[in-house]
Amino acid sequence: MAEHEHCTEVPDLVQAVAADHDETAISPSKSHFIEKWAAKRAEKPKAGAADMVATFLRRLERQKTLLAEFEADPSGFKSWRSAWFRKVNGGFGVSIGYDRIDAGGGLRYIVVETLRDVSEFLDDLGHHAQTDKNFQRALSESRSRRAGRRVGATAV
Repeated sequence: MAEHEHCTEVPDLVQAVAADHDETAISPSKSHFIEKWAAKRAEKPKAGAADMVATFLRRLERQKTLLAEFEADPSGFKSWRSAWFRKVNGGFGVSIGYDRIDAGGGLRYIVVETLRDVSEFLDDLGHHAQTDKNFQRALSESRSRRAGRRVGATAV
């Protein structure tokens, strides 16, 4: 008999939900999503050189933040995986981006003596990214390769 009582409660619950659904469906206070937003429909802008440069400049700013963290506490610095710079014999090695992008003339990696040199290099690299069309092309190609790897990894 308990089984029969349980079964009779389910239709009551379904009817209650249906009644609630009908009330919300006809409620005039609810927005009509499509009607409200269809007039705002637009094509999503395609990423261009300016976007790639802006993204790269944000990455450079992140590197400057990491550099400041390292400078403040060299022994406590734990973000080596994110940093483009490393301590090496004779100073600091600096890669151009995570993918070691060629900034022109085969320049992908340098070794400098001081943290000030690292900071100056990052500043100059930012200016180079804004002005050199060939470097912007290299940034674009790097981004395409990275996107291809992500798509390939998710397709597996």
